[in-house]
Amino acid sequence: MLATRFPVPPWRGDQVRLYHHLRVLARRHEIVLAALALRPPEAAARAAVAALGVRVEVVPLGLLGAAPALSRALLGDPRPGQVLLYLRRRAAARVRALVAGGRFDVVHAQLVRAAPYLPPAGGPPAVVDLIDALSLSFGRRAALGRGLGAQVAAREARRLARFERALLGRVGAALVVSEEDRAALGERARVVPNGVDTEAFAYREEGRVPARLVFAGNLGYFPNVDAARWLAAEIFPRVRAALPQATLRIVGARPARAVRRLAVRPGVSVAGDVPAMAPELGAAAVAIIPMRAGAGMQNKVLEAMACGTPVVATPRAAAPLAVRPGEHLLVAEDAAGLAAATLTLLRDPARARALGRAARALVERCYRWEDSAAGVEAAWLASRGF
Repeated sequence: MLATRFPVPPWRGDQVRLYHHLRVLARRHEIVLAALALRPPEAAARAAVAALGVRVEVVPLGLLGAAPALSRALLGDPRPGQVLLYLRRRAAARVRALVAGGRFDVVHAQLVRAAPYLPPAGGPPAVVDLIDALSLSFGRRAALGRGLGAQVAAREARRLARFERALLGRVGAALVVSEEDRAALGERARVVPNGVDTEAFAYREEGRVPARLVFAGNLGYFPNVDAARWLAAEIFPRVRAALPQATLRIVGARPARAVRRLAVRPGVSVAGDVPAMAPELGAAAVAIIPMRAGAGMQNKVLEAMACGTPVVATPRAAAPLAVRPGEHLLVAEDAAGLAAATLTLLRDPARARALGRAARALVERCYRWEDSAAGVEAAWLASRGF
């Protein structure tokens, strides 16, 4: 398995997905994780992955090689910046030697940026877990942005779209988390949804802070930064105007400056690297997830549902899940609608509790990591003709 982000600590969605797939699949398969690392993982992180029964091989990339790699994009290289940023000749040679000497049945890459390290034709079958259609995510980022940033995102979206199409044509299987991502990439992609650790994110009804809203996620990631800013500026003030005791807690790793600045707003607090996310979700009366950008499946929705925290979300956040609006969560498109849905749940605890119970039951039925890992295993077998 080739990964450009080490699965421990699991700050981001792709790290969570990789960790749990390794945790489940290492029980049945001999797995070597080749960590294509800009920075070497700490010893404790390596030990945590090794404890799963996974052999870890660190393939150093180093930060110094990033600038020359990206400069190739300015000199006419048509590949996406996401790919060039992680491409190193020495690392590629190291991976080739590792694959050649390992007698591997399958080589599995996570994210489009690891795809250039897959073996050429004639080598072991290749599987790539794209997770989501990154071209779709960058296209949405371009639509929400302005100026040079939007232009760069639009160009990256076009390059990614070409690269993703070509990649799907040469691998044994390509995985994504939702039907929306599959539609963006083509019929050859396989849907393997995310899961949630239902023990870590335990169901909870009592002990919630009245009128507390929570938004959780990687707060350095553009779609989450956009959602947090929209929530604090346009949605939460509507809630607070009707319910002055309402508070909003924004929680997650690596908060961007624009997110940290939101803490000056009345009723808003921002917490960075908390010890665990489940207590934050379990203490809230409502989890509000106003995603406008990004693609793929939102782990934050599954985690809140697992905790029994009633969810209010945009269609973009809800669409990848097998949810029924009104039964498992409430859905609204604009700021006024999201605020109104949130107020409905804050004023009707019985309905909020019913949503939370139904959501937890859905998670237990459809979104276990064991089922997600089985989807990966099926793709491995299919790539080998089974």
